[in-house]
Amino acid sequence: MNIDLTFEYIILSIALGAIFGLENEYRMQKGVKIFMGFRTSIFIALLGNIFAIFYETFKSPSILIAGFAVMIIFASAIYIEKNAKTKNPGATTYISSMILFLSGMLVGIGYYEYAIVIVILITAISFYKREFLYFITSIKKSEIIAAINLLIISFVILPLLPNVYLGPYGFFNPFQFWLLITLVGTVFFLQYAILRISKSGLLISTIIGSLITGTTITFALVNLGNRFKKLGKAVVYNVIVGANVPMVLIQALLIIYIVTLSSRIVYYMIPVTAVSIISLLMIYLIGKGEINKKAEKPNNPFPLVKTLEFAAVFFIVISVSRIVAIAAPNLLIVDMFLSALANIVGASFALGTLFLDHQISASYTAMLLGVSIFAAIIEKGFIGLIAKDRNTRKGIFGYSMAVGLVLLITLFLQYHGI
Repeated sequence: MNIDLTFEYIILSIALGAIFGLENEYRMQKGVKIFMGFRTSIFIALLGNIFAIFYETFKSPSILIAGFAVMIIFASAIYIEKNAKTKNPGATTYISSMILFLSGMLVGIGYYEYAIVIVILITAISFYKREFLYFITSIKKSEIIAAINLLIISFVILPLLPNVYLGPYGFFNPFQFWLLITLVGTVFFLQYAILRISKSGLLISTIIGSLITGTTITFALVNLGNRFKKLGKAVVYNVIVGANVPMVLIQALLIIYIVTLSSRIVYYMIPVTAVSIISLLMIYLIGKGEINKKAEKPNNPFPLVKTLEFAAVFFIVISVSRIVAIAAPNLLIVDMFLSALANIVGASFALGTLFLDHQISASYTAMLLGVSIFAAIIEKGFIGLIAKDRNTRKGIFGYSMAVGLVLLITLFLQYHGI
């Protein structure tokens, strides 16, 4: 056995016990009755390390069994004393002492990385106990139901579905369709969770909502502006910047890469992405003082009907694109333009599947995705025309057309070799 290494493991065990013990001592100073302070925590971690040393020396599993038996007796004595004095049958101290003993043992047999992580986690859990309890008591029944439903559709139903193409032209894939439901539902839930605990304003709501659909968010923002005229400028800049930046970077660029894992497509997308983001950031600098007004928070963590609606739109876009690519490939650019008006995420998924099926090249995929981004940007300009306020209409339409024009020129120059 390496004596130097053994000594280092002993020191590390003492340090881990001290970390957990210091947290307990701090809480004891605050009046919390704890029967495992600084010295006891060090002793427990060191005891686990000693039994591990004996095991490494004699290679007998009975030593480990004996160690756990000793620790169970010791932890039980602590638990009985605690219960007698506090009349609290909680087993947190008992369990944490067993975990600390196991961590010392892990250090002794060389798995110190796991021991460090475990001790840090149990220390954090113990320290943030009140915060955890407050968080749990603040959870609503509807939030628990939504989380359970999301877990069911993600980890129970999804793995059971076949990942095969069915029907004419292989237009339907049960696994892919349900995966879309899972992804949309997850984003809705994350949007709700972030806005539930966040004190941020309208911008964060727009960005999170745009991860699913910039079209719906644009309608919602324009409707908000119609209800509250003072939000007119904030609506303009949130539609142009808050809805379009996530659309370009996440809905288009990130989705196409996740689906295809093709760096070539990303390379071909550099001009369109750079021009789009630079143009939008310039507009952001103009309106950064107005963009982050107070936002209304959603009241449903997992809107099932909306989730199914968006998933159905994605499915239709993907299916139609697949059929068009096979039956009428010359119309694919028109199909992608129209698909992006429904939702660019669906268009990105569709293009990704077509590329993976070797039906279109990387450069053509990037070009079609650029056309989809162009369609999604100018679409917001036309939606903005339903705004009641004249300045809001002009702002949304004017900025959208300006960015769209710059993007269209970029596409023309890139793919005509000028």
